[in-house]
Amino acid sequence: MMLFGSAASMAAELKKKPATTRVVPSVPAASSPTKFVTTRMMLIDRRKASLHQLQNTLPLYEDRLSRLSADYEASKKLYEENLISRAELENREQAMINTRLELQRVREWIAEDDVSLSLAQNAAREKLAELTKLNPGEYADLGSFIRYNGTSGWSLAGAEKLAKYFQARFGQSLPISALGQSATHDRMGLDHREAVDIALQPDSEAGRALIGFLRANGIPFMAFRSQVIGMSTGAHIHVGRPSPRGLEVKQRSTRGAPDKSAAHG
Repeated sequence: MMLFGSAASMAAELKKKPATTRVVPSVPAASSPTKFVTTRMMLIDRRKASLHQLQNTLPLYEDRLSRLSADYEASKKLYEENLISRAELENREQAMINTRLELQRVREWIAEDDVSLSLAQNAAREKLAELTKLNPGEYADLGSFIRYNGTSGWSLAGAEKLAKYFQARFGQSLPISALGQSATHDRMGLDHREAVDIALQPDSEAGRALIGFLRANGIPFMAFRSQVIGMSTGAHIHVGRPSPRGLEVKQRSTRGAPDKSAAHG
């Protein structure tokens, strides 16, 4: 009973928290687009945590409903044998019904929040896409990540050049975390086939050196200082053009492949 009470209390509290309200943060007029996106991402992260907590209560409700249903079925037999009163049978039935209703409400809350979170994430991605549109040769530090729209050609074959530079400079292997497409990029719906991820914090000594090398050679990259929803799961340097989403790739393929040198700004 205490466990269920805690679950019910948690679910009720979660619905009262700001994280379950519409994610439309109030941003002062003087705020930059980057700060706006950063604030929105922070709220999205909070909503995701709240939704995760709410999802964790489901097993508690389901387990209790299963036990109450079994208890009610057993109670019907006891009532038929005149071992319990009708009032006791009805009380157990009502407890089962109440739990079923509460479980349904939690499921509805999760469905609502899931849709709302998806819409908020899509809006954040659209805003990020606007911020990452740069002319050839332009460089921009957007706070949570850096973008450089290099002018030279790039393919996975270029990874060897990066590895040789890093080995010569630091006397160790380049920490490549993803060479081309990976399972993580599949889950995120990103086309990463022509990109390389380097497991370096952009502001570290090695990270700054690699970024300097990339800029000196006109190699396009994005350097993430932390997680960026829909784009990065953590700090790293993405070498290559920004990874388009799978749907974008599919749509482009039906219209004919565009000039790679101009794709994605």
